[in-house]
Amino acid sequence: MARRARTRVRGGTATAVLCALLVAGACTGGGDGDGDGDRDKGSRSTAQPEKLRKAWETSIAPSDDAGGTVWTGHGVLVRQDGGQLRAYDARSGEKRWTLKAPEGTSGVCGMSEKPNGAGLGGLFFTERKRGGQDRCSYAGAVDLADGKVRWAKRVGPRKGSGAPDISIGDEALTVTLECYGVKQFRARDGKSLGTRLKSDKACAHDVDHNGRHLAVREAPVGKAKERVPGWIPAAEGPPAHFALYEGADPEPVWRTKVDRVGDHLFRIVSDDPLVLSVSEEGHNLLRTYGPDGEPVRTIGKELGGPSSAPAGDGWSGPYVRGNTLVKSYDRDPALYAYDLRTGKVRWKKHKDGARVLGVHRGRLLALRQTKSPKGMPVPVLVTFGMRDGAERTVGRITETGVHTRLWVAWDDDRIYLHRAGRAGKASIVAYPLPRSGGEKRRYAAEPVPWDGATPLRKRGWREGDLRPDEVATACEAVSPTARKALRVYRKGMPPPEDCSWEERYAPSHAERRLDVTVTAHQPGGDGEPAVSVARKAFRSAGEEKNGDGGDGGDDGAFAGAHRLKGLGDEAKSLAHGSVRDSASGARILVRHRNVTVRVTARTEALEDGLRGEVPPRHRVEAAARVAAADVLKRLGADVPGSARRLADPAGGGTSEAEPVCARLRSEAARLAPGAEALDTTPKGGADGRVTGCVWESGDDLSPSLSVRVKAVPDSPLTGESAAELAGDAVTPEDGAEMRGLGDEARIERDSFTFRRTGNMNRRHTLTVREGNLVVTVEHQRWHHPPKSRLDTDVRRVARRVLSAYE
Repeated sequence: MARRARTRVRGGTATAVLCALLVAGACTGGGDGDGDGDRDKGSRSTAQPEKLRKAWETSIAPSDDAGGTVWTGHGVLVRQDGGQLRAYDARSGEKRWTLKAPEGTSGVCGMSEKPNGAGLGGLFFTERKRGGQDRCSYAGAVDLADGKVRWAKRVGPRKGSGAPDISIGDEALTVTLECYGVKQFRARDGKSLGTRLKSDKACAHDVDHNGRHLAVREAPVGKAKERVPGWIPAAEGPPAHFALYEGADPEPVWRTKVDRVGDHLFRIVSDDPLVLSVSEEGHNLLRTYGPDGEPVRTIGKELGGPSSAPAGDGWSGPYVRGNTLVKSYDRDPALYAYDLRTGKVRWKKHKDGARVLGVHRGRLLALRQTKSPKGMPVPVLVTFGMRDGAERTVGRITETGVHTRLWVAWDDDRIYLHRAGRAGKASIVAYPLPRSGGEKRRYAAEPVPWDGATPLRKRGWREGDLRPDEVATACEAVSPTARKALRVYRKGMPPPEDCSWEERYAPSHAERRLDVTVTAHQPGGDGEPAVSVARKAFRSAGEEKNGDGGDGGDDGAFAGAHRLKGLGDEAKSLAHGSVRDSASGARILVRHRNVTVRVTARTEALEDGLRGEVPPRHRVEAAARVAAADVLKRLGADVPGSARRLADPAGGGTSEAEPVCARLRSEAARLAPGAEALDTTPKGGADGRVTGCVWESGDDLSPSLSVRVKAVPDSPLTGESAAELAGDAVTPEDGAEMRGLGDEARIERDSFTFRRTGNMNRRHTLTVREGNLVVTVEHQRWHHPPKSRLDTDVRRVARRVLSAYE
């Protein structure tokens, strides 16, 4: 009975990492030791792990691309070399067969991620065209036993990027075509099983399939029309749905409605239980799903971005075995294992620099780079138990050759590496993998960082210094208080792996974002204390001739910063914002001992009707300050309780903005007849300091009116007074001076004529300041309105607003 294929490939990623690190070496032998131990240093042996013993090596044609998909299982190893496909005996390395391209094609242009249980692999073939451009438009199945193509046919041009475009299961071969059309064919003979998803001119579908399941996000354009050639707004069209199909069944297992904007489907992570990588209103999550298509629970942290790579790629996972999912995250040196039935952490383990390749016999197979007795980096194969995280050592891999390039693939019994030798020679090297997962003994060889990352210094640390590992997750300490103030809080949402809390689709075009970066500075190479290094990084931030200060931030962002008291050992801040709250931002840099904390909070709402969806500037500043205090508390700093609460805004003779929707009802009825009032007072709270109202209808040619009122408070960050900030709100850039209103007033006049119809539009924006109270009135009309009329209209509205404060 043929063994079911187990395929894992790390092509481009492993190539880049190992090529950079293994500048010399050739794969040679090894073996297993004995002994016992765990992570604590006292249990480690001082000896190096034994070398892996080479099972076989066979020469191959050198290739510019040593990466790519590789199939293992069914007694062979199959690799693509350009348009060729060749198979090698898994036991001996002898060449088994070379694929002969079917008639009408010139070679292989795509492979399924793995073959099916019957030993059939899915392939895309390049269609040979006379006098025209070749296209990857044929699909078929090859038998791994003899390399013969069972069937091949023209299916249409493949999608060509992102998730695998072809997969094969026991029942069906599935292909993704241009604009995410999906077709299925019977795996054994190529009989058409129909179109599962029609290509759509908006190209707004999402598709993933893995042989067993097909998951799609259907977002047809319907009758929606192009706004400009080639572009249809994503929000326009019929309702969108997630749907799941199994095998060759034409009916979905389930189908659920989702939002057209912000909801996406990226990957099938696991079939049983079903785990999908999805986006919900812009939040990228790993979710388990029930039999009705409803999400059951979220697993792990919010992911930093969508991944089009196969699940388990890029060293960080996720990797699934049974009810256990293992994942690692940016900024975090640990591996996390989650119970998919409960969503709880099953175990958490420091990786010591290990990078996970995938799953082998129920254990995680990983590479760790360690320092040899001669000081050279040597990769060591290790494994981790999926259920308990217990580590075992397989052995060392040594490579010679100046131009080393590796891909990695494995089956139940062996791991296969690409070896680039001298004079352009290349080969495949196979090593046996122990069924036990390796020896239990741990070794004291020092881990060496990958990718040229800065190694952890051994010496120079002083009492009170915080190490990088100790602060890795400190940014997650940002409290609901800070996140609610900035309106980036969602109940039950896990912390983001990159500590960037963001809302972009609730609603669209009303963006709020909070970013936190924590950096533990190490002692200098010349014995300089870590605190001194951190102090220099802090003080250089904002100086033109400096780099990023060693903590990845933009120093230019702190040019001209204000000193901030009451946070850490030293702190500074900047803030900005428009009086209408179309965009606001706050930045804080604070040092505690040898650690610097950067906090950036920002909002944007370019449309008047969305101003109620973003907090005003003083709330943005307060949120940033509370977030910094929360992180400092986690780091062990002395932080008073008041610093972690939103302080009531202070300053200015006017402390409350009176609502305007009802007050201006008659004025709005005259200036924007038929338009409904939209209250734009900030929904998340504005401490009574900000209010506004917008009147506009859906007719593009109808007039509109927008009013914003702000009782400007003192800045919570910069020390600027309410009077100073209000004074900055009215400048010569706001237009011509208008006398007789408040302490000062300016009006900006704008107009344009629609060339096709000759219709003229005027928009006048009046900004008035009285003490710390700032009123903005904007009115626009079509049909050649007189300039003097709009001037009179906005002036009258402003007077009506100001009369509430007399």
